[in-house]
Amino acid sequence: MNNSIKDKGNEAIAIAVVIYGSKLTECNIYKTLIKNNADKIDCLLVFDNSKTTQYEKIEIENGNYEYFWNPKNPGVSENYNKAANYACQNGFKWIMLLDQDTSFPPEALSIYKESLRQNPDKSLFVPIHMIADNRYLSPANSCLFKHKNEIKPGIYNINKYDIINSGMLVNVNDFIKVGGYKEEVGLDFSDFQFLERLKTAVKQVVVLNIICIQDFSNNEDDKEKLLNRYKIYCRNASKFETRKLGVKVKITYLVLKHTMALTIRCKSIEPLKILFKSILNK
Repeated sequence: MNNSIKDKGNEAIAIAVVIYGSKLTECNIYKTLIKNNADKIDCLLVFDNSKTTQYEKIEIENGNYEYFWNPKNPGVSENYNKAANYACQNGFKWIMLLDQDTSFPPEALSIYKESLRQNPDKSLFVPIHMIADNRYLSPANSCLFKHKNEIKPGIYNINKYDIINSGMLVNVNDFIKVGGYKEEVGLDFSDFQFLERLKTAVKQVVVLNIICIQDFSNNEDDKEKLLNRYKIYCRNASKFETRKLGVKVKITYLVLKHTMALTIRCKSIEPLKILFKSILNK
């Protein structure tokens, strides 16, 4: 880090939010986390991947606000890397990665900062994610054959868990040291790929007493749009890198599971054709 950059302090967090197709103020993440903590936010970075700009002026009382628009929609990985570089260049020691569809309890940011004070030697802090039907989503046991319905707050071995992007609070130095996100894995599997890298430098994860609700609803019924989205999914999967056999098996299982579900949903073998073409072109 450039020594001329003023250090913002041990608890200063740069918050990065990626949005698509909606204004920030319409999103769950704004309504539940940002709006309720506007006076506590040190830095808010909004990355807009929409085809047309969704710019809004957001009032952050005591911090920075930056808006970046890229209609080419590079995916979350490139955006998160840019956010980490911004954090590094501007003296922030922590970066929080957020998704527009995540809902947080109002006290969440205070819990993050309190945990930073209590665990100054840790580099990764994450909330507990559930989905609408009250199923636990993340952190999840990384073994396909071990299913644990609930995880409690505490400190865990990072190698035993899979963690989704939204809500990750990561030490900026460690983020950059491991190479950040692989930008070719732009969306699907980006969290798996990043964790593969982060696990080389970070051994433990602090699971916070925060329960988030992740909205994964997908009501799209346009077959062409579903198939185009699936092509992106396959492209991301084909760019995933790991030397671990167990991880390779897991990614293969997830791809096949998704492919079969989409085949049934579309009542077509087109997803299978797309998958096989992706494999042949790899």
